[in-house]
Amino acid sequence: MENNEKSLRQQLPAGCVLAPIHACNEDIPLRICVLARLEPLVASGPFILLRELPEARVYLGCVCDAGEQIQDWVEIWVQTHELRDLAYSGYQERLSNFVCDERWDLEWLAYRDNLPEGVITTGMEKTNPVPILMKRHTARADAGLAATATANWRICKDDALLAACGLPPYSTSSFRYLHDPESSGAKTFLATSPDAPVNSQVQPISQLSAAADVLAVFNPEAGLIRVSRFCPLDTEDYLQILEGRPWPGPTAGGAPVFPAKSYAELQAWSASGKGLPFMLHGDGHEGDRLNEVFYLKLSALHAMFKQVRNYVKARQLPLLNLSPSSFRMAVPAVGDQFPALWTTNCTLVKTGQAYPLQIKSTEQKYFIRLGRIEPSTFLPAGLGAHSFGVGSVRIRTVTTETDGIILEGTLVAEEYFTLEAHDLLWFKLPLGEERLEFFAHVYAAESVGPKEARFRTVPVKLPESLNESLKRFAGMVFAKSPYEVWPLLSSPCDLFSLGVMAVRILLANSTSNFPVILDEVLGLARHFGNEFKEEGAFLAEFKSFLDHDQQILDLVSPHKLTETCRLPHQARAQIDLEIWLDTIGLVLRLFPGTGSQALCKDFGDVSPLALETVFNHPVQRLELLILRLRSILAPSLSTNEEIAGVLLKQLAAL
Repeated sequence: MENNEKSLRQQLPAGCVLAPIHACNEDIPLRICVLARLEPLVASGPFILLRELPEARVYLGCVCDAGEQIQDWVEIWVQTHELRDLAYSGYQERLSNFVCDERWDLEWLAYRDNLPEGVITTGMEKTNPVPILMKRHTARADAGLAATATANWRICKDDALLAACGLPPYSTSSFRYLHDPESSGAKTFLATSPDAPVNSQVQPISQLSAAADVLAVFNPEAGLIRVSRFCPLDTEDYLQILEGRPWPGPTAGGAPVFPAKSYAELQAWSASGKGLPFMLHGDGHEGDRLNEVFYLKLSALHAMFKQVRNYVKARQLPLLNLSPSSFRMAVPAVGDQFPALWTTNCTLVKTGQAYPLQIKSTEQKYFIRLGRIEPSTFLPAGLGAHSFGVGSVRIRTVTTETDGIILEGTLVAEEYFTLEAHDLLWFKLPLGEERLEFFAHVYAAESVGPKEARFRTVPVKLPESLNESLKRFAGMVFAKSPYEVWPLLSSPCDLFSLGVMAVRILLANSTSNFPVILDEVLGLARHFGNEFKEEGAFLAEFKSFLDHDQQILDLVSPHKLTETCRLPHQARAQIDLEIWLDTIGLVLRLFPGTGSQALCKDFGDVSPLALETVFNHPVQRLELLILRLRSILAPSLSTNEEIAGVLLKQLAAL
């Protein structure tokens, strides 16, 4: 036991212990634990937070055996209920607990089906666990496991009980309460959020940690939990290793962690970057190494596309929040005779933030992004932005169809605004004491001026009396009507984000002025989108253009694949230039709305029944490019023999 305890302590950051997140006894051979600080930090608390998402907090944990030996490092996703406010088109609501739990379940199912090797099923994904009370460290000072106890409090999902006690129901509200189902007498509840309605039967959640021997509470809100394997290598670190920068090693919450031997070896190797076990051409010719870095970066980009496609296909939702931090890289141990970086796995570790608007009687799918939208180079400009104001609504026709009443008319705005073909219009009409809301499709091609928008509303069912009133208003003008215009955001937004990541991966490194490079590339994409051409003709014109513009040729050259002081023309001489330029030609087509060569003409240009199809062409093209490049880096024996035979025949003829 002493050796096991010593081994466990050596793997833990200083001042940390492991706290089991479920009930444990001697009959349970494996325990899932969260990493905890003995001295909690004021800013981040006692647990090691890896990242915070709109609907979850992700903590570092591990699977520990009965001998207190860490078997695997994991991420523990704890459901939070902070993402509740949903506002659009002058309308505001809060997502109910039912909707949040449903989103959580669908996200977990998508991850389980697409990444079964990375998901550890515990049962806490569907059944709310109880809060875990971490006791103050009263055991011997060298113990690796903290003493924990399960709280008696459970989440209350009994709508009838909550209503009887004068509290909002669980299913249809956004508020959550804990209760002790075994207690007798008058019911007492704990409110999990400070804004929850309270009465004499409700106490604050701080009651969980009121006992003197409780150091901290894990999952005090009793949110659902899911567990996945920890990938310690983030995308930017991985790219910098390929670019020749030493890696300081994996950290979590500012503390170093040692999840597997392969990462300690990678850390040591990155300081020199030579030879096996991580690269095939570490000690070879500089050109071989440059082409191998190109291959590894292209493989990472291809894996990102596949991960996003699988997610969008499973959920039929875009993500609308992609960036390099959305992915993590796993480097498995494969032995000393094979380059380990060739086996790197890419994992999508951030859930999406798209929320579908419930617009009836339309095939198009409209999404908004939940949560705050922070400015990001990797997101389309103005993501979530929409135009709004006050204008006059002229009703041209009012018709009744099976699905409801339909208005056709013209919105005349007080300010200038721009419209795209798939934009969604919301407006409100005063009709007596009523304020009727309508969603409508706009027809930019039929608009007369920059302040006008022709529209046709989505069918809406109204009482017959209102239908008759509306029909009498055909030809009338409703002045001072509030309106909003929402762009159709869908999976092409994620295609844009992946295009920006492609620019970072291939045309920039950590020493580059990335915003400038990206702006130049977007300008180049718009330049070649002025006239439609077939793909082959586009590539031919692109390559011909580079022959006559040295500045642009240097911009799209491979000298930024690594951080060595290599000039653009030197890098071009060392890489397979044909494959490289074909790759850059594909990158230029990834940005929606940049012209005729773009794979999507705007951010809504996708089949509403198959949102993942926008990624099919890039995935197929990247697979072909990788195959071509791999055949150069590691040609088959039969190919070598065939080439050697031709050379020997030619030499014999001399």
